[in-house]
Order: sequence, then C-alpha cells, then structure tokens
Amino acid sequence: MKTRPVDIPAFRDLGNPAFAIETPLEHIALGSITLCVAKKQSGKTRFITNLLYQLKQSGCMDRIIWISDTASSNKKMLKNLDIRPEDVLSPNDPSAVDKIVAEIGRERDLLLEYREKMKRWKIFHRAVDPEYLTSELLDFFNPMTRQFEKPTHWLDGRKPVVGIVCDDIQSTPLCGSKKFKNLCIKHRHVGAFEDGEPPIGCSLFIAIQNYTAQGNEGIPKAIRGNCNCVAVWKTGNWKELDLLATELSGVIPKEDILQAYDFVMSREPNNRHNFLFIDLTPKKEHLSPFRMNYDTWLIT
Repeated sequence: MKTRPVDIPAFRDLGNPAFAIETPLEHIALGSITLCVAKKQSGKTRFITNLLYQLKQSGCMDRIIWISDTASSNKKMLKNLDIRPEDVLSPNDPSAVDKIVAEIGRERDLLLEYREKMKRWKIFHRAVDPEYLTSELLDFFNPMTRQFEKPTHWLDGRKPVVGIVCDDIQSTPLCGSKKFKNLCIKHRHVGAFEDGEPPIGCSLFIAIQNYTAQGNEGIPKAIRGNCNCVAVWKTGNWKELDLLATELSGVIPKEDILQAYDFVMSREPNNRHNFLFIDLTPKKEHLSPFRMNYDTWLIT
C-alpha cells in the first residue's frame, strides 16, 4: 500500500490548550478515570488511598471527594488524605453527583473572584487613603485588624486538582445512574470557564467488585469505554477477564493484556493482593503500559 499527501493545509489545534496537571514522572497522568476491579478484601481501597496520598504529598492532588457509605469506618484514612467532612458523600444519595458538580463549579467561582480582586488590589493598594474610602477599597479592609489586606485564595490562585473516589458503590443507585455516567463521560469538562479557559475538571477512581454484571452490579459500558487505567486483581471469572481484555484491545492487543495478567498472577499465586495495572494513556517516559502492583514495570 502506498500513500500520497492530500493537497490541503495541515490540521491544527483551533481551541485552547488542554489544562495539563503535572504529576511526578512515574505516576499516571490526571484528568483520568481509573477502575479497580477485585473481590472484597483484595486491596482496592488500600491501593487508591496510597496512590492519592502520594499524589497529595507531591502537591498534585488538592481536594478529594469520597463517595462511600463505609468511609466513616476508617477515620485515619480520611485524616491522612485530608478529606473534608462535607466531602464524604453516600452513593445512595440521589443528589451526590449534583453536589460534586456544584462544588467544582464553586471552586471555579472562588478562583474567578480571587483573580478579579487581585486586579483591583494591584490598582488600589498603592493609593489607599483612609480618609477617602470607596466601596472598592472597603473590600480589602479587615475591621478586625483595621488593615487593608491583600486578597487570599486557599491555593494562592492555582487551579485545584480534584479527585473523586467511588468506593463500595456496587448495587447502589449511583452505579447505574445517568448523572454518574454523564460525569464519567464529561469529567474533564466540569467547572468550565465562560471564556474557554481549560476547565477545572476532575479525576475518578472507581473501586468495584465486578467489571460487568446485570443492573447496578458492575460498571456500565459507557463508563468502561472512557477509562484510562484499569487495575485488575485475580479472578476466577474468565468470561469477565476476556471481556475486559477485549474492550481494552482497541488500545493494547488482547493477547498482550492476557499475557501480562498471567505473569502477574503467577507471581506468588497465593497472594490475593497482587494486581495488574494497565495504563491506556501512559506518559511517553513510561517504560510500559503494564505494571505489577503499580510499583513494578512489566517490560514486554
């Protein structure tokens, strides 16, 4: 087969550049969906919490919203991840997704408000005359300290990086809801700016026991088709494993996925905590799309 150029101008990006979330070199890219599929007590929550903790310690995860009815049983985890009490939601709450979208929108509005105040601060702060206070100047006056103070933002004007964790959501209304599917499809576009600036967006980390099943038992196909990363633990359901490998084969050959899975599961075969991590959108510096337990590359 031969090729011949078409006599038209080259395509170029006509929109704004995507908002890149910087993460440590060896970590996954954010603005992503990560699925963790395993039976109970295999280590799904342990992996997610450790991953988020490392990202948070690196300064590239600012706010975590946790959707689970079992989160309160692990207060130490919530404390280590600095999760706000109001950011723990129930998967049985029909307004859970609306609350998430509203909070991300609020983060955008706080950022825009800070930017606007900083513009005015730069104009007025050098010409403050207490004898001629205007309403604009009063916005900067703190009656407690009796001082004119520079506007503040909880991230000093930086866009927040938001992570959404969905844990123990199987058989809940959230799992099969249209709003949740819509959030997973449009997660990078939540918290959009009117001027076209890249949105706040969010990353999702979903822990579930079945990759697919009837009703609300597994992950809907609309969500599975939008995932960036999949962590899969040992399973005896070969039909489900075959479906997983088939659905991911549009990016990575099915035989490569199954070969990597067999390799991981053959290591310490009695260790139910071993898992294969598959990254469909790895960074160019990554040695492989496959990892064992996230911390070991699989070199094919």
